Amino acid sequence: MSTGQSTVSGVAATEAACASPKARILRVGIIGCGEVAQVVHIPTLNFLSHRYQITYLCDISRQALDHCAKKVPAPIPSVTTDPEEVCSSSDVDVVLIANADEYHVEHGLMALKHHKYCFIEKPLAVCFRDVDRIIEAEKTSKGKVFVGTMRRYAASFVDAVEEVGGFEKILYARIRDIIGPNPTFVGQSGTFPLKFSDIGEADIQEKVKRDEEIGQQALSNEFGIPVTPQSRRMLRLLGG
Repeated sequence: MSTGQSTVSGVAATEAACASPKARILRVGIIGCGEVAQVVHIPTLNFLSHRYQITYLCDISRQALDHCAKKVPAPIPSVTTDPEEVCSSSDVDVVLIANADEYHVEHGLMALKHHKYCFIEKPLAVCFRDVDRIIEAEKTSKGKVFVGTMRRYAASFVDAVEEVGGFEKILYARIRDIIGPNPTFVGQSGTFPLKFSDIGEADIQEKVKRDEEIGQQALSNEFGIPVTPQSRRMLRLLGG
């Protein structure tokens, strides 16, 4: 059989499997209903409705929950401000964590505690301590963690990993990249995301406190460099 015929047969078999009424539909709980959930995750999961069903939405903003719930086809998902409710729910097979970076590890640990598979948006963490916590928790959980980033399978990245992966030690690296403002391409996505401000001052201060503690751990405790506005900015830029 020719390569072309094999490819066609393979595609046909895949489509048939997806169309099969016996194909399992995974129930997804999303923690974080901000821009990335509105632009990427909710639309994509809706497109793949033969494989996934959004059964839970969680966010600190009630307005965001109301907005995103309307973006999900029936049956309407449950909504909550409590991530523990999502992670422990029998109506959730997979937890998708797309909230503020400072909470990625905490909620990943929560999902693993309840033996859920979880997809965690980048960055998983910006300090080794928190990465190690996830690795250790995964060892005793029936769940697994997948860290999502749009460049994970980019050909240039895969080639770079292969090229430098065998180096014993990297002494110097120069990276050239263009990090444009998100509105440039989000505005062309046709998803029309909204931002909401119904977040309490106590919650804002807790996020700031978490960010400061993580920065101290990474920069001072692990890398041994002074914690300054400049070093914190570079940690976020390179780590995120």
